[in-house]
Amino acid sequence: MISKDELLKAVFEAGVVGAGGAGFPTHVKLKADGIDTYVINGVECEPLLFKDKHLMREESQFLVDTAREVAEAIGAKRAVFVLKEKYKKEIESLRKAGGEVIPIRDYYPAGDEVILIREALGRLVPEGGLPLMVGVVVNNVETLYNLGRAMDSKSVTHKFVTVSGYVKEPGVWLVPIGVYASSLIRACGGVTIENPWYIDGGPMTGKYRKDLDFVVSKTTSGIIVVPGDSALVKYETMPVEIMLKQAKYACIQCNQCTLVCSRKLVGYDLKPHMIMRAMAYNKLADISVLKSAFLCSECNLCSGLHACPMQLSPRRVNQQLKAILRQQGVKPEFQKREMKQDPMRDYRLLPSSRLKRRIGLDKFPEELPFRGLFKDLDEVFVPFLQHIGRPCAPAVSEGDFVAAGQVLGFPPEGALGAAVHSSIDGVVLSVAAEGVKIKKVDME
Repeated sequence: MISKDELLKAVFEAGVVGAGGAGFPTHVKLKADGIDTYVINGVECEPLLFKDKHLMREESQFLVDTAREVAEAIGAKRAVFVLKEKYKKEIESLRKAGGEVIPIRDYYPAGDEVILIREALGRLVPEGGLPLMVGVVVNNVETLYNLGRAMDSKSVTHKFVTVSGYVKEPGVWLVPIGVYASSLIRACGGVTIENPWYIDGGPMTGKYRKDLDFVVSKTTSGIIVVPGDSALVKYETMPVEIMLKQAKYACIQCNQCTLVCSRKLVGYDLKPHMIMRAMAYNKLADISVLKSAFLCSECNLCSGLHACPMQLSPRRVNQQLKAILRQQGVKPEFQKREMKQDPMRDYRLLPSSRLKRRIGLDKFPEELPFRGLFKDLDEVFVPFLQHIGRPCAPAVSEGDFVAAGQVLGFPPEGALGAAVHSSIDGVVLSVAAEGVKIKKVDME
C-alpha cells in the first residue's frame, strides 16, 4: 500500500494534472482531508469525444486497481466510477474488473463536477465551494490512468486524443505531448471540407482555432474539425465587445438562458439573463449579480447553440466578466445557504443526441477506433504552462540531450503548478519562456 505522502510526491514528480481539460494539478486536489468517496468521472459528456470510453474498455483492470489504491491512500471508504447508463460495454468491463459503477442519465452537461456529484451521490457542492466540502474528490478517467502510471514512476508524456469531425480517418490516438496539431490531422488523412476550423477540446467548451499552429498538451481531449461558416464557429469567435453591444438592443430578457442553466437547475443562485442586463448597462450593475458569474460552469447551454433565441452567448460574457473581476482582486465567495433543485429540472435536461442535432454534429458516429501510438513526428514543442497555475521554469538548456520522461521544467518554489517532461528522446533545439522545442533522435 502506498501512503498519502508517497502518493502526493509521486503524482507531483510525474506532473499529473486534470486530463479532462481543466488542468488543475492533481497532487493539490488529492491533499484534501475528510474525503469519504473517491469519484472517477467517466461521463465524457461533450459530443465527439471518445478517449475515456477507450480507456474504460481496454484498461479497466488497471483503472479499478488504481482507483482502490488512490482511495485507500487518501482515506476514502469508497471508489466509484460514474458513467452514462448507455455506456454498456464500459460498465460491463469495469464491473467485471471489480469496480463499483454508478450509471447516470445521458444528458449534457452531466460531466460537470457539481452536476456529477449531485446526480450520482445526491450531494450538492455549496455555491463557491469545492467537492471536498461534501467529502468528495473527483478525477477524470485519464487522470486516474496517469495516477496509476505515476505510482509506477512514469511521468505524463503522452495524451489520448480524439480526432473527429470533418477528417478522412477519425479515431483515438495516443499522442506524445508537444506534437503539432497539423501533424495529427495529416496522419488522419487531412480534412474533408474547405475553410475548416479546429476545436481544441469539445465543441461546447473547447478553444476554437483558425489554424493548426498549436500542440497537444496534457489537457487536449480532442481535435474536432468543423466548417468555418457553422454556428459553432460564429458563436465562439464573435468578439465579446460586439456581443455586449448586441445585448443592448437584442437581448429581450426572455429568461431562456436562466431556465436551462445547469447550475441554476440544481439550486445555484445564477441568472444569466440578469448578468447580460448588468453587462449591457454596467452603470446600473449590481455587484452581487456580477459576482454570481463565478458560479457559471461555462457549459454553453445558455448560448444561441441551445437557449438564446437572439443568438447571443451569456457564457462568453461570463468568461470575460470573471476575468475582469479577478483582475480587480474580486474572488468567488463561499455561500452556505439552503439550495433546492428546480422542480422543472428533469423536464429541461438536454439529451446528448438532441445536443448533437442542435449543433450540427449528429452525422458523426458514436464510436471511433483506436489508432494506436502516434509516431509520425520529427520534433515536439512542450509548453511550460499546461495546467492551472504558474508556468514552469526551465531545467534544460539548448543543445542538451533529453530522454523521454526527463524533466524539462518545474513550477517555481511554492507556486501552484506541475512539472513537465520530454515526450521523446531528442536534442533541445530551443528554450523559451513558452516552452522547449525538441528534435527527435532515433535511439534504435
